[in-house]
Amino acid sequence: MRQYYILNSHPQLKTVFEFIRLNELEHQVHLNRTRFWIATDTPAYTEFVLRFSDHCPPVDPTLDLQTGL
Repeated sequence: MRQYYILNSHPQLKTVFEFIRLNELEHQVHLNRTRFWIATDTPAYTEFVLRFSDHCPPVDPTLDLQTGL
C-alpha cells in the first residue's frame, strides 16, 4: 500500500474524491489535506498514476508527520 495526499484547496479535489469513493479506498480527511492509501498491485493504482500523479504527491514514509522532522 502506498499513501498519497491531495490538498483540500486543489481544483481537482472533487474528481479525486470520486475516484476514492468508486474504488473504496481508505482515506482520512484533515483540515488542509486528504490522505489516502492505494494498493500498488491493482488496476486502480495504474489508473490513479495515469490520472492523478501530478495532483497527488506521495507521503514520504521517512518523515515524522507529527513533528515534521
